[in-house]
Order: sequence, then structure tokens, then C-alpha cells
Amino acid sequence: MRMKLSLDPTESAALNATPESAALAAWYDSHPAVRHLWAIKTAQGLRVIVRLEPTLDDDDTLPGWIANSQAWTHELQLHTREPVQLEAIDALLIDGIEVTDGIIVAALGWRDPTI
Repeated sequence: MRMKLSLDPTESAALNATPESAALAAWYDSHPAVRHLWAIKTAQGLRVIVRLEPTLDDDDTLPGWIANSQAWTHELQLHTREPVQLEAIDALLIDGIEVTDGIIVAALGWRDPTI
């Protein structure tokens, strides 16, 4: 089954609640620097894709990513008890990501001011 990542919150409303999705929702809730989070369950573990809040003086998300990505990966692995591959993405690229090798278990974005 092919699915695309989306910024539309109504498209993720039908996701089933899983232990991973509950852990990811709690983690997302406690990390305001993360604007969006998608998680895809694969045979290798979880592929977690995040879109970060830009800095106040710029539209740059790289400083937050560099400062936090390793700690966030470790936290996500502890919370989900799964191997985690954490990736950051620019909003412009979201519509181009198709999920073909897993199942989307979380799509969180209530923090986005444009939705």
C-alpha cells in the first residue's frame, strides 16, 4: 500500500492507536521545537520524520537539528522500545515523500500555526 505524508490533519485522523503512536504523541507533546512528526513502522524499526520550528531571527531549522538530533533519537528509542531512524525535513519536501515500505503509525502536527 502506498501512502503520502501530508500536512493535512484530517488525513491522519484514521491512524490506529498503537503503543508506538501513544509514545510518539507524548514525546511530541513535550518537544515544542518539533512542529510536525510522522512515524513509519518498518521491518527495521521506526522511521521518524520531523519538521522543526524555525529560529526566531531566521527561517533556519538547522541549529535546532544539530543541537538535538542525537538526544532525540535516544529519547525516541527509549520511549518506543524500537530502533529509530530520525530525519528532519523541510516543509517543501513533504508532499514528495511516499511511504511504500511500512505503515504510518503517527502523524502529529497540531502545533503548526498554518493549519
